[in-house]
Formats: sequence, C-alpha cells, structure tokens
Amino acid sequence: KDEERELARRAEEARLRRIEEEQAALEAEKRADEELLALVPNLGAEGVREQIGCMREALKDDRAAFDVAIGSIYTLFEQIVRKPEEINFRRVRRDHPKFMEDIGRHVGGREILIAAGFKLEKLDGVPCFFSKEPHIESDMDGWSNWFDTLKKTLEVVEEEML
Repeated sequence: KDEERELARRAEEARLRRIEEEQAALEAEKRADEELLALVPNLGAEGVREQIGCMREALKDDRAAFDVAIGSIYTLFEQIVRKPEEINFRRVRRDHPKFMEDIGRHVGGREILIAAGFKLEKLDGVPCFFSKEPHIESDMDGWSNWFDTLKKTLEVVEEEML
C-alpha cells in the first residue's frame, strides 16, 4: 500500500516536472521567435534589401557562401512566383538541413523571409516559415498585395545577384 502511494507520488511529480519543462521550452521558443521578428524592422522590398545588405556585409569575406545563399533565396521565390498555389514552395521548415546550410545560418537569411511576409508558424507540429496565400475569390486585394510582395522580393533578389 505504501509502495503504491510512493509510486503514485513519484509518477505525479514526474508528470508535473514534464509539464513544467514543456512549458519552459514553449516559452523559450516564443522568446526566440519574438527576438527574430524584432531583427526585421522593415517589411516588403526595402526590408528584403536591408536584410540582403546585412547578409552581404556578414559574408564579405566569403563570397561563395553569399552566392549560394542568394541563389537559394532566388530559387525559393522564383518557385513561389511561378506556382503561388503550391503550398510546398511557401512552407520552409525552419530546421531543414539544406535551408540551414544555404540560408538560415547566415545573418539576414531567415530575416529575408520575414521581410518578404513569411510568418513563423507550426504546421503539423513542425516550426516553419510560411507564406499564407490569401483566398483569391474572397480577398482579391489581399491576394494581389501578397503576390506583388513576392514578385518585388524576387526583383530585389535578382538585382542583388548582379
């Protein structure tokens, strides 16, 4: 009887500890997201240009890494503009190894996506950068603004590649 009570007490303590740890992890993730968003004061084409400038400055001694990053960003936005309805082009897993290797590990890399209108979301429990397409039939103006931002981002990236 005493053993059962002791086991139950330990199990409850472990459960409460696990809940506290999960809550602390969620709060740390939320703080990290807020800190990332705070690094991007300007959105749209100007914000994208600023963040590319930050990346260019941070990688001034590694032109090859800059070229890979800007090329990958170009490919991402070129795919989205070509097929805006394709959700897989508009969803970038934040921990994806190729994203981190080419773009995410560099100053300005993640911030470019945010400046271009991507949001920090969890899709199927996976932290992602996500560009949500407004419903074209019920929000034509919203859709046009969203698509224009994507096209302008692509133009800025093209200019910065030269």
